[in-house]
Amino acid sequence: MSTKKRILFFTKDLNRTGAEIILFNIVESLDRSKFDIGIVLMQQRGELIPNLPKDIKLFYLESTFNLFDKIRFHLGEDVMLNRLKRIEREFKSDIWYINTITNAGVLKYSNQFSVFKFLHIHENLFGIGHLSLTDTEIILNQVDHYIACSDIIYNQLKSITQKPCTTITSCIDKNFIDSCSTKLKKPSKNKIKIIGSGTICQVKGVEIFVEISKLFDPAQYEFVWIGNWSKTGYSEVLRRNINSIKNPAIEIKNNLSPLEYIQEINSADLFLSCSREESMGLVMMEAIYCGVPVLATDSGGSSLIITDQNGKICFDLRPEVLANEVRTLIENRNQFDLLTMRKSIERYDGPLEIQKLEIILSKI
Repeated sequence: MSTKKRILFFTKDLNRTGAEIILFNIVESLDRSKFDIGIVLMQQRGELIPNLPKDIKLFYLESTFNLFDKIRFHLGEDVMLNRLKRIEREFKSDIWYINTITNAGVLKYSNQFSVFKFLHIHENLFGIGHLSLTDTEIILNQVDHYIACSDIIYNQLKSITQKPCTTITSCIDKNFIDSCSTKLKKPSKNKIKIIGSGTICQVKGVEIFVEISKLFDPAQYEFVWIGNWSKTGYSEVLRRNINSIKNPAIEIKNNLSPLEYIQEINSADLFLSCSREESMGLVMMEAIYCGVPVLATDSGGSSLIITDQNGKICFDLRPEVLANEVRTLIENRNQFDLLTMRKSIERYDGPLEIQKLEIILSKI
């Protein structure tokens, strides 16, 4: 009989967002002599899916109801529970590992199964105002072991729960960036390039980024935001605001390939993070590893990464103040050395963090 533990990971879609990449690196690296791995996707898509190791079983948990489902639901059947039971009959998991609070809704069904439950939290706990009290109580009561993406999240958890909690620090995939470097084209440009990145939402402060871009001459500067539009009123208002600018210095780029993304970061003169809150800030780390200095707002996660060796933190969200800081850093950008910048984040070691996690999983 196999003594391997069977881990079922729950995640959104395996697109190249920070939390999804972290989970991809975990499942790719775990020792197959100790673990059998399955992944449950909440959405049927994802750029990373074709790159998954072939031994991973992939499931899809449909969250929408067709007419037949609705009839069965009104007749008293718990449709979602039955969908999970079908997955469990096939996989027979020992551990549920839920990636992000966004996917934690499955926890309300977890007591129907004999599983140990991990929740890997990538979000700032004080930024989850969209959750109901009921959902929050499920997260705090049904989890057996919390995984925090940074010491910031660990400290938040330890102040509200006595349950086991471990920091597995989120890290970038340095090997992937290195592999891209051999394929990068040398950019030809005649403007100073300022880059921002992340899903277009209020938390990322994209509207601040846009306001800053208005304070620069578009003949000399270009501002590029890399990220997908969220399906929110915020995105629509921002889109219309950008379209109203007569001579914009800003461009929004989305649906980039992983190589194109690194190309954009690598071609920047400065990375500008306007986030209102960050639990870690992996895009800042990616920029630093590419040798691009970072100007970041005081978002929490920025304090874990930014030093005078790789950039600066600004404690003021006013666009005029941030614009002056941009100009200062651009003037002094030659003071930043690539090797020194990389050394400033070398303590964030992805393989070492995954080894820590593997030890925890092995003890369950």
